Amino acid sequence: MEVLFNEQDLVDSICIYMAVKERIEPQQVEVDLEFHPSHGFAASTLALGRTERLHEQYIIDAVAVYLQVYHQFVADHLQVNLSFSEKDGFTASIQVLNN
Repeated sequence: MEVLFNEQDLVDSICIYMAVKERIEPQQVEVDLEFHPSHGFAASTLALGRTERLHEQYIIDAVAVYLQVYHQFVADHLQVNLSFSEKDGFTASIQVLNN
């Protein structure tokens, strides 16, 4: 099975991930997604007046946490592939592995 995330889904996942980490509400987190061809994916977050930079693995972890907490997927059974294009913006393809 494949689950597709658009840019807003990715932002929502990161907001929830940071909210859990900081023990705040997801609405208190601002996210700016970034892609650099030589460095890959990253996200800058602002919460409680502090900024934090999340690298690609943290974004992948955020997607897995979101799917586990809100949709009861098993995080270890997810393969998350991030992508960026000028046309579609940031997207993710999540393969749900049957183990």
